[in-house]
Amino acid sequence: MGDKLGIYITKLMTTVLEKDQEPFIRELALGELRRLGNNIGEFLKKNNSDDEEEPKQLEKQLLQENK
Repeated sequence: MGDKLGIYITKLMTTVLEKDQEPFIRELALGELRRLGNNIGEFLKKNNSDDEEEPKQLEKQLLQENK
């Protein structure tokens, strides 16, 4: 799993899982992971919707060319 994640994200996850870590530090790491997750989710949502619109636009262009 660590091979597919960046070092920064892996360290944040390790910090959250360490039981001897101070609760404040664990909460900071969790907050950062949530923020990164939201940013990645927004990126995927934005770029996925663009991918879905391209075939529709291409199909519309092809239909107009056939007329």
